[in-house]
Amino acid sequence: MSGKKFREYQSGKYRVCEFGQYIVAHQGICHGQPTFKGTRVLVHVVLESLGRPGRTIEQVAADYHVPVEAVVEAIQWAAAVVRDQLRLPDPHSNEGSKRAEATSTGR
Repeated sequence: MSGKKFREYQSGKYRVCEFGQYIVAHQGICHGQPTFKGTRVLVHVVLESLGRPGRTIEQVAADYHVPVEAVVEAIQWAAAVVRDQLRLPDPHSNEGSKRAEATSTGR
């Protein structure tokens, strides 16, 4: 899941983002939340199911009728989101200082 993060296009009146071979967000399906292509199975539901004790990737894939590879892609995608998007700004950079100042002043 490196390189370009997603492919975006218009499908009729809806915006669609493909996040990999199996994961898609379509504005007209499940309110635009990421699902597995061709299904209404929400990616976050499958990931949460993996968090239950004793659950394997194979069991979860079978439960939701998606390929094992799709569940693996969801795990990799979630890891990439955490790695690339969920971090505090560097307090030593100008950008981090600007964000902190804007937050503290309510701007």
